[in-house]
Amino acid sequence: MADNLDIVFGVHAVTEVIKNRKRRVIQLYVLDNKAGHRGIEDAIKAAKRNNIKIDRMDVKTMDALTKKGNHQGIAARVEPVKIMRLIDAIDVSRGNKKDLWIAVDEMTDPQNLGSIIRSAACLGFSTIILPSRRTVGLTPSVYKVASGATEKVTVVEVANLATALLDLKDEGFWIYGADMGGQSIVKTDYSFPAVLVVGSEGTGIREKTAEHCDQVVSIPQAPGSVDSLNAANAASIIMFDMFAKANLK
Repeated sequence: MADNLDIVFGVHAVTEVIKNRKRRVIQLYVLDNKAGHRGIEDAIKAAKRNNIKIDRMDVKTMDALTKKGNHQGIAARVEPVKIMRLIDAIDVSRGNKKDLWIAVDEMTDPQNLGSIIRSAACLGFSTIILPSRRTVGLTPSVYKVASGATEKVTVVEVANLATALLDLKDEGFWIYGADMGGQSIVKTDYSFPAVLVVGSEGTGIREKTAEHCDQVVSIPQAPGSVDSLNAANAASIIMFDMFAKANLK
């Protein structure tokens, strides 16, 4: 059974997964020397309210459990995030004419993916699409960086992102790809519901994916600035722009 469970670590990530109750927490682990830490004590109280077993452990054991991640003295063993089928997520979305989704195209950096999920939850994006191959997926490091945001968004996994985008277009979604060569977001008047597609850290969105975008957009930069923003920063800026303009309509 344990092999099918997720390890979530870090104060914010663990506290959120306990309080959200979107998935069952099997066990909470706390370092012996962390008693009294406010965030950890809050997590312990929440665990007790929900009848979650609490175990104390030493640093060496927790480092092994989290593969030396930045666990901050707390971790939990939880049921995996529920992965929704695209068709089911579309059904849930029906009627929400301003729904916002984000899709990642072959993203391999857990820091970037975790940051994108966190920004998505903060900026009203309901759903994230993850390809089942050549993408980092939901790892413990992603959960840590996302700081509990994985509990607040719907996760959809697809075998073929290009096909998924075509299905979404058939359902009335507008597809926007992020690329340096695209139209400035300042000049972009988005249509909704909408999906933002963000590419990999090195190469951006693939040509095949870009073909299915209704519009490719970019972030204007100051003359003489660095070559480009990283994927997570760029995604956050564009997500804010889409969120703000959706709420003006």
